[in-house]
Amino acid sequence: MGIVKLAELIKEEAPDALRPASLQEYRGRVVALDASVAIYQFRTAMPEIINRHGQNISSLQGLFFRTLHLLQNGLKPLFVFDGKPPQLKQPVLAKRDAVSGSRRGAAAGPPRRDSETLLTLLGVPYIQAPAEAEATCAALVKSGHAWCAATEDMDALPFGAVRLLRHLGLTKSRLEEISLPIVLQKLGMTQEQFVDLCILLGCDYCRKVRGLGRKKALKLLQLHGSIEEVLRNTSRKSHPVPDGWCLEETRRLFLQPEVTDPTQLVLEWKEPDEEGLVNFLAHKKHMKESRVRGRLKRWRDTRQKLSEARESKAKGRPRKAAKTMKDFFPVQKRPNKAPTRPPARKKQKLSETAPGI
Repeated sequence: MGIVKLAELIKEEAPDALRPASLQEYRGRVVALDASVAIYQFRTAMPEIINRHGQNISSLQGLFFRTLHLLQNGLKPLFVFDGKPPQLKQPVLAKRDAVSGSRRGAAAGPPRRDSETLLTLLGVPYIQAPAEAEATCAALVKSGHAWCAATEDMDALPFGAVRLLRHLGLTKSRLEEISLPIVLQKLGMTQEQFVDLCILLGCDYCRKVRGLGRKKALKLLQLHGSIEEVLRNTSRKSHPVPDGWCLEETRRLFLQPEVTDPTQLVLEWKEPDEEGLVNFLAHKKHMKESRVRGRLKRWRDTRQKLSEARESKAKGRPRKAAKTMKDFFPVQKRPNKAPTRPPARKKQKLSETAPGI
């Protein structure tokens, strides 16, 4: 799911909301990822890898490499799987199925179970969202349980994700972070008005009003403040409203989505089960064992080097390698209370310090 031309609009009208980013900035941070988007990318962008049983394991291999890449750089990935899509989305999903297969369908079934098994062996938690994964990712960010939402779908912003990280993966694409508060500030909108803008641009829940491009939709909404006022002050002939337009329900899906309650989650990142990974990927899924072990060794060696470099900077501490995931993910400790300074000594009078002057 996405919002039509929203990325282009932000680049044009709120460029200060976008900034280049690097993986190092997110060391020790929880990053909520839309699992369905990631798996779909692997299934479509990577060449098919067929094992001896005729199974396409390209998405599984991609998920293994990408997750280790994130762990290797000190990130704490948290994958969120889609639940049941809203009823308003069914026409769009049916159309996608007819054309090239649904992203969500590609991530379901046996590959989905394999993905969950792989994440468990990697020691990475995952969540089953009740509905849209992006909505739960946004809820995790808003509640402080995650630092940012990582997805290519811009709809994480109307769902309320404070920070959106794009182009997160193994490719050379430059990471980009979008700040929702800055977007709202530069556009001069509330979150509710921003949702109205996204509806006018075009989303998966309802058809868009014809004749409104991104710049015109923004200008009219900034002028009139709501979709109702925009329609009241524009020609219905040039901008006809689609039949059966579900405006209020679409607003509700964005502003009050069904999400996993972040306060009920117990999230824990564990040590990867290396032998379990070899058994699952090499012996059951028939990936090359040497490749699996080699990638795990590279992750382990990198973790050790990064830990040693960090420890060597700590004054008076011996260099040592990280032994557990808690050692690898730096935890910010509360600063110690500043020691109280002794009372200043009273200055002696000049006559007392230098008699006879």
